[in-house]
Amino acid sequence: MTSPLLTLIEQNEWDGFQPMMDDLARWEGWPLFLEKLKSLRRDALYQSDVHGLGHIERTMLHGAFCAMTEPLDLTDTALLLECCAYHDVGRMDDTLDYEHGHRSAARLAALTGRSGEELTMMMAAVDAHARPEKALESTLKSYHPADWGRCFRLAQLLKDADGLDRVRIWDLDVSYLRREESRRREDFAEYLFARYQREIGSSTVPPFPRDLLDRLGSRQKARNDARGRKSLL
Repeated sequence: MTSPLLTLIEQNEWDGFQPMMDDLARWEGWPLFLEKLKSLRRDALYQSDVHGLGHIERTMLHGAFCAMTEPLDLTDTALLLECCAYHDVGRMDDTLDYEHGHRSAARLAALTGRSGEELTMMMAAVDAHARPEKALESTLKSYHPADWGRCFRLAQLLKDADGLDRVRIWDLDVSYLRREESRRREDFAEYLFARYQREIGSSTVPPFPRDLLDRLGSRQKARNDARGRKSLL
C-alpha cells in the first residue's frame, strides 16, 4: 500500500506552510519520523475513511510537530510517533467508543515490540486518548507509570496530535488542545487534510455514520449559539 503522506513529502510543495515544513525537515527527529512512517503496519490499522490510514498518517505528522516544539528527546519522540500510529487499531466502528483506546493499548506490545516501562507509558497514553478529559489522569494512574510526568506529557501530546485531525469531521475546537503551539497549527491541520484528500482523489468530506453526524451537528449548533451570545456582550 502506498503512502499518500510520503508522496506529499516528496513533492515538498506546501504553499504558505513551506517554512513550517522546512523547519520540521531540519529537526533532528525528522529521519526518525520518516522511518516510523515508512515502517507503519498498515495491515493492522482500522480500515475506515474516518479513522483509517489518512487519519493515522496525518496524526503522525502532527505528532512530529508536537515532539519538535515540546521538545522531546528522540526516545520519547519514537514513543509518541508509535502511539500516534496505533492509537486506533482497537476500533470496531467509527462511532463514539470510549473503550477503543483500551483495546488499542492491548495490541501495542505485538505491534511495536515495546516492553517494560516504555510499553506501560504507551499503553496508558493510548488508553487515555479515547477517554473524556476528566478521566485522563485516573486512566494514566491505573497503569502505575514509574515516571508520572513523562507519561502525562506523552498522553497530552498524543491527544493534541489526534485532536488536530478533528478538522476532518468539522469538530476541531482549539481551546481543548493542551499546548499553545498545537493551537497555532489549526490552519495547517485544515490545509493538510485538504491536501491529503486531493492526493488520494477523495472528497474533503468523508462519509460519516448517521449518529456521528447528528452529534457533530448538535455540537456545532451549540458553538454557533455561544459565539452569537458573545457577540452581543
